[in-house]
Amino acid sequence: MEQPADQMRKKILELAVFLQNNFDVDLIQLGGLTTSITKGGKWLIQQREFHGFVNHGDSYTAAVTCKTVHKVLNLFRKDTSELTLAMVGAYGIIGEAVSKLLVPEFKHSILIGRREHKLQELKEKLKENDNIETTTEIKTKDADVIVTATNHPTTLLSSHHLKKNAIVVDVSQPPNLGLDVCKSRPDVFRIDGGFVDLPKEYNFQIPGLPRGKIFACVAEVFMQALENEKKHHVGTIDLNHLSKTEKWAEKHGFTLNELTNFAIPINLISFKI
Repeated sequence: MEQPADQMRKKILELAVFLQNNFDVDLIQLGGLTTSITKGGKWLIQQREFHGFVNHGDSYTAAVTCKTVHKVLNLFRKDTSELTLAMVGAYGIIGEAVSKLLVPEFKHSILIGRREHKLQELKEKLKENDNIETTTEIKTKDADVIVTATNHPTTLLSSHHLKKNAIVVDVSQPPNLGLDVCKSRPDVFRIDGGFVDLPKEYNFQIPGLPRGKIFACVAEVFMQALENEKKHHVGTIDLNHLSKTEKWAEKHGFTLNELTNFAIPINLISFKI
């Protein structure tokens, strides 16, 4: 009997082939669960029916996530070398890249995920850093900065998971930190992760996003099309490509300006972290 995951992959392939054959589409961007269900896009590029290129868009998302962390810490004049980082979804496509980039900067890091052997594999990749612990529990209570990047269908973080004045960069869709917790814990600084500002001349609104904002994963594939780059970007993020997406963003005008929380601009004056 065909499993639900197989049925979903078949639907994704059918849509990709339909777009290819009817609209001459030769670059597909995966998003949300379509990335995980196709093994980061690697399954889709192995299908003979689709002849185009595939990009999960997570490289620029990871870059923007790191930039968001740095932006917030600069605003509050905090030094990463004195702080503890918790990475929820640490061995996922985005989480692994963010861990590789941020863990070396922090005093201590907690890598969190559901499978211990996957966490140990990631820890081995970061073996030059002796400031790491791994756990399958939501052990974020001592973290100054929490980054979430999961496909979990519900929220993961409750008030008791958060220390006073915790900073949470929530990349997950749906969010891992709910609005109810933010309302009950005004000391917690939550930021929407993975959003960037459109070039100024394109100040339109995408449903569900603040005006002038776009998902970084979508922006990445827009930029790849503008650059006419004929390559796949699937599976584990290549940090060289990640750096290239940052250069593309500078060239094409995608920026990280106004920070938001649940699509609402953040009033920085009200925070004294």
